[in-house]
Amino acid sequence: MSSSLGMATAELQPMDPKQSPQSGDSLWKEAWKRLLKDKVAIFGGIVILMLILISVFASVLSPHDPDKQYANGTSSFGLPLPIGAHGKTMTMTLEKAPARDYSVPSTISFGSDTDLDRADYVFTTRQNITFKAGETTTSFAVNPRQPHMANASESVQLTPAGNDLNNLSIPIASVSIKNTESFPMGTDSSGRDVLSRLIFGARVSLQVGIIAVGLAVTIGSVLGLISGYFGGWIDSAIMRFTDIMMAFPDLLLVMAIVAVINPSEIAFFNLIRSWGFTPEVLFICIAISVVSWTQYARLVRSQVLTVREMEFVEASRSLGATDVYIMFRHILPNVIAPIIVVGTMGIAGAIMTEASLSFLGFGVKAPTSSWGSMINESLGFFRDAPWIPLIPGLAIAITVFAFNLFGDGVRDALDPRLK
Repeated sequence: MSSSLGMATAELQPMDPKQSPQSGDSLWKEAWKRLLKDKVAIFGGIVILMLILISVFASVLSPHDPDKQYANGTSSFGLPLPIGAHGKTMTMTLEKAPARDYSVPSTISFGSDTDLDRADYVFTTRQNITFKAGETTTSFAVNPRQPHMANASESVQLTPAGNDLNNLSIPIASVSIKNTESFPMGTDSSGRDVLSRLIFGARVSLQVGIIAVGLAVTIGSVLGLISGYFGGWIDSAIMRFTDIMMAFPDLLLVMAIVAVINPSEIAFFNLIRSWGFTPEVLFICIAISVVSWTQYARLVRSQVLTVREMEFVEASRSLGATDVYIMFRHILPNVIAPIIVVGTMGIAGAIMTEASLSFLGFGVKAPTSSWGSMINESLGFFRDAPWIPLIPGLAIAITVFAFNLFGDGVRDALDPRLK
């Protein structure tokens, strides 16, 4: 979301999009042919397409509910489970059924050896184990004492151990463990599946990137058209206001807007919530667009100053066309190419801004999944579970890199001097 993005298309010149000067093909058809020859840009486009598909089908691809905190999703000390871990469910059988409801204390541990200090695998439960009257078997979620113990095989023989074992009035016949939930990328400190949160985090990032840039392009293009076309005091007023907006650091201004305004207190955002959308995500999009429209306004204005003096504009004006018709029917199509380029790269900047806000605690609020908040929540466990902050960090890097590669390819494809 940097204003320097406009420099990426400073060399692009406006031209008639309907006709290429060197052939009968349109500008867009020629640009498409050149883009297909750019393998690096195509690679970036494929990555973007994959991210979009992942976002659209997140509910299908996600193995778990991204907000669910599994009772067996952490160790007994609250540490995240490692990559490829399984949640464990323990089944306990009594030698005879109790006459009334019976509760086994949660202070008992279950290990592969009665000496817990020497046992290879130790599991504990955080709540009492209850047997219904007349039942001999019950199942319950258990936590490994250490995260690596979550990899214990179902064939491991466990025995109860602990200070309260001798006080049991009903003896235990057998104890076994079973793999239940699968966590391909492990869990976080709250027992949530990292892969599921990563998938749904892609949806949030792409929503912010596309919506924020779409709003910024719309605002900037309209103001840039008005400023460049009419000139005079209108141009001076709009450009001075643009200069004022550009004087503030982008990230700090967005942080100030998000921190001061609470979207839950605004009726419009409550209505958005009733439609199934996350108000915080839309509000962040608006906040980013309020800050980033300036680069598009300056870019469009600079292009309009050239196009408005061309013959086809004068011809349209002499035929009685209105100013609005000329701006949106003749001028805008001739300046849209550089807007597309800057907008494509601006998506990467918006994604980085949202990740930064969420990392600092000003962005998407829990339990909604966001790559930035995933990194923030896992910093305290970096030594014990480094994959938790590294995986979303890598996802951010790949996404931004893909949009930059694709944006560079679009810039080269739309540059008339590269034909």
